Amino acid sequence: MALPNTRRELAQHLEQVMSHAYAQLEERQRLEADTSLVKTYLVEAHRLRAADHDRTLQLIRATFVADVLGRRADTRVHETEDDRFFNVEFGRRDEQDVLYVDASNPRFWLVHSTAKSNDVDPIIEKLVNNTNEFDHVWIPIQLLMRIAQFGSLRGLGLDYDRREVPDVDFEAPNAPVEFLKIQLWGNRAGDVLRILKQEGAFPDATTLSKVKVKYFLDNVPENFCIADIKYDGKVTGRGMSYQSYITLVTNLYRDYQRRIEDYERRFTVTFRSAEDRLSVEGEPLNVRFTQPLPNLEAFCERVFSGSIPFRLMGLPIQTGRQNFRVNAIDLHVGRRMSFELSPEFMRVYLAPGGCGNSLARLYTNLQHYYNSQVEAVDGSEQLAFQP
Repeated sequence: MALPNTRRELAQHLEQVMSHAYAQLEERQRLEADTSLVKTYLVEAHRLRAADHDRTLQLIRATFVADVLGRRADTRVHETEDDRFFNVEFGRRDEQDVLYVDASNPRFWLVHSTAKSNDVDPIIEKLVNNTNEFDHVWIPIQLLMRIAQFGSLRGLGLDYDRREVPDVDFEAPNAPVEFLKIQLWGNRAGDVLRILKQEGAFPDATTLSKVKVKYFLDNVPENFCIADIKYDGKVTGRGMSYQSYITLVTNLYRDYQRRIEDYERRFTVTFRSAEDRLSVEGEPLNVRFTQPLPNLEAFCERVFSGSIPFRLMGLPIQTGRQNFRVNAIDLHVGRRMSFELSPEFMRVYLAPGGCGNSLARLYTNLQHYYNSQVEAVDGSEQLAFQP
């Protein structure tokens, strides 16, 4: 197949792939070996928020290379007729797959592909983790539940791993749940979720990681898609209408963008000096732990180690018997973030030029790796990540 030269051609191609995949699933309840689902990765590029076509092309050519993706990377970048729309071929010369990069919003990109997840997922992971240009989109539980309301909920996934922040003895009596991973498909998935979140079940470990939604465009029965939306911004789709799919994805991304920009306005703390007076503008994000941290030092060592998924590098300094302060570097944008921690709460201060996406990353991963019921509030005690 020739590479699409416009977004319209891409839409026609992806609709064919979606409808073929849906037909195969309906007829045989499985995909043929050569059939692949449409995948869309929501990628945040904070430092490119004012970039034009040439600057975007320059970055793509600089990052889709062996130094970033690994020695086996073999990529070729192609411009198209449309502004900030690129085809990126990858793989061996005799077996090429394609990423369709739509950077029409210079900060919030859509990266489409029909290649196998085993081939594409590692590329996206390396782009995010090996550079400070990109980040995943991070969708907390509350926003995933809101997305589920865009259409009809057809399934969900739970993914919780307390072992990633090892500040407790899992062999001790009354130790928390270590690991919980469940896939629930069908119309009763929401009922099962409510049961698991009840007291006496697993409320602290019931962390929503994916929702499956059937979405109809303009309530027309033929114009539908079925989309799996993950907490890290990966969307997988099939169905009879690409327009319904891209409408769902676009609505999700616009809602996310609005929230991220709002976080930057509200939680960036700026110190100003005028007429011998020091004033402070902005407020911290307040994270509250539903249960006190049993080992605050171990918690700080893990969260601020610079490793994924938190990507925060800092040296915790003890300021009291049970208090720490951390001046950390956000490895996504290279900006400073400051933290004050106690066993009951964490205050997060975003420096000017910081990225609201980093707040979403911190909060979402605390839900997945520490406690699904962790709360984040502003200075007025209003939930920061409300639906």
